[in-house]
Amino acid sequence: MVRKPERPSSRDRPARSAQKAGLLRIFKTAAAVARYCARNAGRLFLLVWFPCLMVAACQLALDWLSVSFPPKLPNWLLTPHFNPPTWLTAIAQTPWGAMAWAFVLTQMGNRTSPRTSLRRRLALGAAVVVAAVIFSAINLMDGGLRILQLQLLDSIYVAFMPSDELLNALGRTGDVVQVIVMAAVIAGCYLVIGRLLQTGLRSVAGVWSLTRDNRVRVFALFLLLTAAESALNTAAAPAVGWLVRSFADELFWTFKGALIRQLLDLPFFLLWTVVYAVTVGIVLGALEQRAAAPQPARPTAAAAPPLRPSGSRPW
Repeated sequence: MVRKPERPSSRDRPARSAQKAGLLRIFKTAAAVARYCARNAGRLFLLVWFPCLMVAACQLALDWLSVSFPPKLPNWLLTPHFNPPTWLTAIAQTPWGAMAWAFVLTQMGNRTSPRTSLRRRLALGAAVVVAAVIFSAINLMDGGLRILQLQLLDSIYVAFMPSDELLNALGRTGDVVQVIVMAAVIAGCYLVIGRLLQTGLRSVAGVWSLTRDNRVRVFALFLLLTAAESALNTAAAPAVGWLVRSFADELFWTFKGALIRQLLDLPFFLLWTVVYAVTVGIVLGALEQRAAAPQPARPTAAAAPPLRPSGSRPW
């Protein structure tokens, strides 16, 4: 009669928390981000209002440079893949976005007052400058992928002359692929930016090792956020367009129309700046706790079931 292996007692088994240590739960993490943002909404607004206001001022200046007639910028700087339609949009707002992240992550890590964080971080330090460069590279990559997608669709149309339905389906497929690619880029780069703003340049190299066993979960979390951002922007686009048409002239650039557009975009920029910064802070905190937690010991040979007479184990 084959003897069944005995199950280890509850004292021999590692604790459930140790078995599941550090494995991120996507929806639980998203719920934690929502709770933190809701409970600290006023404090977070005080932290990021100044950088977001400076972003709106930069956007307003770029709108005048690129949209007013005649455009003040050379043609090689103009592109319809950014708003305002210039490559400078990918760069001009990133120092202020990095500053807003620094405020939020400092608040999450040190629990200091918003005024103290603002005084300490107001000057653009080396970490904020490097973070702004990484943000700019991500934005430029996003714009480059959009141009590449349009060029591929144009080549397919010239070579094969597909129907409009097929061409639209290919365009939607390209949009989905771009969202997935950018979510992967954002997941890696945003964690690097967060660690950079939290602890400085020296600790950036350890971010990859922190994500061990959680890389797919981190990617899925940022894919969820990217999809939610795209869905919200798409849903709000008709209302934003209606408001702009109601209060601004669509044919000619006016300061009033540009100001209305930027004021309508400002709440979305503020929202997603805070959401992404808080998400990065919570994810990095969870991964650092996992790295510091003791790992469960592996079962030894003495705890293995007895061998069958043939030398094989009973399973």
